[in-house]
Amino acid sequence: MLFVVRHGRTAANASGLLLGRLDPDLDELGVRQATAAAAALGSVDRVVSSPLLRTRHTAEAFGLEVEVDDRW
Repeated sequence: MLFVVRHGRTAANASGLLLGRLDPDLDELGVRQATAAAAALGSVDRVVSSPLLRTRHTAEAFGLEVEVDDRW
């Protein structure tokens, strides 16, 4: 089964901005969202992320080594 998870919130997202390839980190709520997503999905075998900081930090919540794929 494949799960696609959006990154947690950033301060810019909270302001209504969509950032594309800009690279802000998660805010406090975003960290909690990433943790909650990982808990809700449970055990996974593999985690793949784009190289953006917010996506890598969301992926790290799953507790596995994150495979970074520049194509994302």
